[in-house]
Amino acid sequence: MFFAGDTAAFTENTSYCFMSDVPMFILSFFIVFSLFVTSWSTIKVPGKQVETGYCALSYAWEQSGDVVQKENGEYDCIDSGRHCIVEGYDTGKNGFFPKIRRMLRRKKRDSVTMIPTGEEENKFEVQFLPSTRIKATIKRVTYEELLQQICKDFEIEYLWYDKICIDQSDHEIKLREIKQMHKIYSNACYTVAIVPEVHIYDPKDFDISNSFRDTTEASIKAWVDMTVRSLWWKRSWTLEETISSKRILVIGTDTHFWQHSLLTCDIPTTYDTFSIWMLDFANQQQGGGGVNQALSQTHFRSSSKEHDKIFSLANIFPDMFKNMKINYEIDIKTTLNHFYRTIAIHDISILCFGSNLFKNGEEIRVNTMKNYNLPSWTGVSGEHLRHRIATTTTWLQPQHSICDDMLLHISTKYYKTLWVAPYDCGCFSPLSHDKHQWYQQIDKLGEREKAKGLSITVEEDTALIDWAIKMRYVLGCFATHYYQPQDAPVRRARPLSLTEDCNECIILPILLKSYSVLVWNIEGLPTLKFFDSYSHNYLLPVIKKYVDAANGTKERYKAIGIYYLGAPNDGDLSSDDSDEILSSIFGDVHSEAKEFIIQ
Repeated sequence: MFFAGDTAAFTENTSYCFMSDVPMFILSFFIVFSLFVTSWSTIKVPGKQVETGYCALSYAWEQSGDVVQKENGEYDCIDSGRHCIVEGYDTGKNGFFPKIRRMLRRKKRDSVTMIPTGEEENKFEVQFLPSTRIKATIKRVTYEELLQQICKDFEIEYLWYDKICIDQSDHEIKLREIKQMHKIYSNACYTVAIVPEVHIYDPKDFDISNSFRDTTEASIKAWVDMTVRSLWWKRSWTLEETISSKRILVIGTDTHFWQHSLLTCDIPTTYDTFSIWMLDFANQQQGGGGVNQALSQTHFRSSSKEHDKIFSLANIFPDMFKNMKINYEIDIKTTLNHFYRTIAIHDISILCFGSNLFKNGEEIRVNTMKNYNLPSWTGVSGEHLRHRIATTTTWLQPQHSICDDMLLHISTKYYKTLWVAPYDCGCFSPLSHDKHQWYQQIDKLGEREKAKGLSITVEEDTALIDWAIKMRYVLGCFATHYYQPQDAPVRRARPLSLTEDCNECIILPILLKSYSVLVWNIEGLPTLKFFDSYSHNYLLPVIKKYVDAANGTKERYKAIGIYYLGAPNDGDLSSDDSDEILSSIFGDVHSEAKEFIIQ
């Protein structure tokens, strides 16, 4: 059985999903309220009566109906029953589902005929062009009826659905439930995510392997649909719901898939963003997921209310924000300042971000936080690394504080100035607009001039490209600049990922450790992985001097990215001891401590 959107409008803002007969096994937890779904009826049940466990629903609010703003400024979602159940459509016989969806969207009278069945209201038989010989039955339903059918097909007895399980008319109850949303999703047997943009393009894709990613073409296309095209992936609340969940069932137009964490579960699964860091976030090794990981997602998500961007992320770190009140009356800038100040005081790995630009200078992802005039150290001008980042404890590490003006103060004798040059394949190079430059650089023979008159040989080109590739595929960000110590061999050159162009910058003695997940394959099943261990790489935060006419002669600095040191025993990084690494880099101690005031 299929689910689709409105047969008249059939827009992207309605839900399409395919149902399955796969049986379920439910564990025992309890919540305040849940829906009991049976025989197409819905009953609101107190949590203490839920003895067999429950599932939690995750969805994009605007896909459940029409979002309207009321006179009091609050938003409401009006469900006009424009969702549809499509029956009698055989994908094996009639082809994949996008065919029927495209026909309905075209609204051509000569290609689509809708005939009332007479069995019940809002139920139609649909006939397409005679040449297609396709027939189907479509029933218009509400979003709640859509969920009822999902529960029936997947044998879900109890479902937590915020629109019904939270009293929408009681403001205090809503605020209380928002505060404990992470508990609701973490205690669920699994989360049901409705992502209508996910669908099958061609059944043959399941048989086509992609050796580079150890998966099938169908899986790659579904992942692109979800992470690039779906509204669900772009919403702030769905990030919290996913990160809080132990496992997830993603239901698309005509397909579905399951996923769980590789790091907290002994069952093998595919290697993707869900499995290697998002799911079961709080219970992962190395102390749970990190601040930078959450920021790498939330800075690029949206919400109906500005405050929800912060409240949803604060719930991911409940211990850090246990005293934070959910209050929409407080000015958004005040809320933002409190949030980022709290994070930076607890975890200075907030400085672990790189460039958010492609090699041609285009933005990789649209940052939804750039318009709030936030300090540079929040990383909103770049993109935080998606790997778990830990700040190592060393005797060189400086203390830091944040004043009322949201300036980050760091005092230390250990700092180093780097003279850097733009990487030829980076976004700040005059050659970066050439899409063929990456390949030309690899094959180039002879020498050419670079910044400061340095002559770069083929061997040096290859070494720089090697480091840039490591930075891209190990850390997930693009190299924009490189630093090569004077009179040192090229193997000692190191890449930087910066949000601004510069030829002089400063590295601080805050050693950041990036953890990457290592997996091993199951023999005969290359798409399934087991967690093996972690590898790690080292980085340092980068700042540059900032000239601000408003501050007169006062020195100010900007946080602009990261300096990549590499992995232990990689190149000239011969030690895995944090103190030894920093001592080798910051050997020349300045006579007096310098205070860096970072805007």
